[in-house]
Amino acid sequence: MTESAVLFLQGPLGPFFKRLARTFSRAGYTTHKINFNGGDRLFSWANVQTHYKGKPANWAAFLEQYLTEHSIEAVFLLGDCRYYHRTAKPVCDALGVQFCVFEEGYLRPDTITLESGGVNSLSQMDLSRESLERITPCSAKSSQTIGGTMKRRTRYAAFYYWASSFSRDEFSEYRHHRATNPVKEGFYWLRGFARKLLFKSYDKQTQFRLDNEFDQRFYLVPLQVHDDSQMIFHSPYESVKAFIQEVIVSFWKHADLDKVLCFKHHPMDRGYTEYGQFIEDLATNLGIQDRVLYCHDIPLPDLYHHSCGVVTVNSTVGISALLHHLPTKVMGRAFYDIKGITHQGSLESFWKSPEPVDRHLFKQLHSYLFQKTQINGSFFKYYRLTCNNSLSFYEEFLKPTSTFRPSEQAPVLISGQADPLPSSYSSAA
Repeated sequence: MTESAVLFLQGPLGPFFKRLARTFSRAGYTTHKINFNGGDRLFSWANVQTHYKGKPANWAAFLEQYLTEHSIEAVFLLGDCRYYHRTAKPVCDALGVQFCVFEEGYLRPDTITLESGGVNSLSQMDLSRESLERITPCSAKSSQTIGGTMKRRTRYAAFYYWASSFSRDEFSEYRHHRATNPVKEGFYWLRGFARKLLFKSYDKQTQFRLDNEFDQRFYLVPLQVHDDSQMIFHSPYESVKAFIQEVIVSFWKHADLDKVLCFKHHPMDRGYTEYGQFIEDLATNLGIQDRVLYCHDIPLPDLYHHSCGVVTVNSTVGISALLHHLPTKVMGRAFYDIKGITHQGSLESFWKSPEPVDRHLFKQLHSYLFQKTQINGSFFKYYRLTCNNSLSFYEEFLKPTSTFRPSEQAPVLISGQADPLPSSYSSAA
């Protein structure tokens, strides 16, 4: 029997893909890894390793040849919107190679996501009402509690971006998914950790007001990372600031005068952006500065407990809001934006008459996600648990029934031009 072969592309910061490759290798798979920069290489291990140093426009042709020559049955990667991963998807589809996408957990904090074909707005899930009703409800509780990972993320980020910086000449054609250089990336991560300490006192005061003065009277708006792929590819906004402005102006025009708006900064974006002054200036110009607040690290469950509704672009934070039965308005494209679960009317109508969550239907959705897409574990700790669970999940749900074997009739793919970001999107915060 011929061994199965799997390929790993770019994964989470840190050693998760290295550990996962070892787990697959011990299970009898031949593991392959393609590195695109020095940071990838630093945390890399596989039976066969390759460094791609070619031009982005030639990546598709290179990958097609690699998958064919090595009879790869599945490709694993983190996120489906990075240039090299977006380009890999049609190549895998044409060759019948399973395209396995990891992502942060839909049902955090104790899970990660693994789907075939795409995640988030590109998910291949059948979420029709008929499909959801066929699911057997479950408790959807993970056996292992994960806990915090920020310190590890920060440390891994520093190592990754320094390694990338020192190898820039070697990987001169590399196209990073963030519009900055590796040295700045490391600085931003360290600055984010410092800001976490700086904003702690301010958040404490804000939380006291939300819990007492504005209990059940404030709408929560969780912000997304400024260059989040869901913002760039699956929303109508040019920037996070454009979203903030639309929400504040709409709130000013249509919300009841006793209601309050609270924006929450994304913890992973702390080192890159800060919207406090922008929000304050806009609210002041509209005369509602006393009704608009901004926080950083107040725990989401605490905010949900005292909130009356949530507005999001398309973050999976919306799922946790729905779990707390909060009316939720999605402003972009999200797989969970389903009639009966989220508000289907306009933002203006949401301020006045938010549609309630159909608790039964949401329970079916929650059970569906837990059973078909979630793995108990973390990209940054409990590696043995997470890797073993990921291997089991792959073999139970995603592994092809027959191993890919290239033939002379396999479709020939033509490498296209480098795929730029949408021209309408501004990387400016």
